Amino acid sequence: MFARSHLDLHNIRLSIARINKLSDNIVGVGPVGIGLDGILGFVPVAGQLYSAGAGTLLVMEGARARASTTILMQMAVILIIDTFSSLLPGVGGLIDAVFTGHKWAANLLLKHIDDTIYFEGRRRDVKDSREYAELISRIRSGKEKRRVVFLGDLFA
Repeated sequence: MFARSHLDLHNIRLSIARINKLSDNIVGVGPVGIGLDGILGFVPVAGQLYSAGAGTLLVMEGARARASTTILMQMAVILIIDTFSSLLPGVGGLIDAVFTGHKWAANLLLKHIDDTIYFEGRRRDVKDSREYAELISRIRSGKEKRRVVFLGDLFA
């Protein structure tokens, strides 16, 4: 389930981008777009089912990329609001068409992945390497703000 290599991470990024585009930007003009989430928001039940399914996939991809629990929780809150906003009487479909929660959550996750340094292998396999020692030195000195994840470790 978890990413074990940089190739897995690349495929996760592609999946996140696909969900993002399908949900909130199938048809776009400049920075404004609408996707299946906005279109199906006007159809009772179908909008919630699509939104919940796409949101679940985004959170699962985040877990596969070993995103932090904080990011996964932030994504979940955004996606829950997006899923249930279409239930508001009278304006729900319109809010769902305008509120791009999937895009927001996907961008949050992609930024988090970009702010993570991934090592293939286990911590014990690279802890004696010069690259790892320099990275840890930069983190401890405050020069490096990114987090480190070892793809070979089961729980990171």
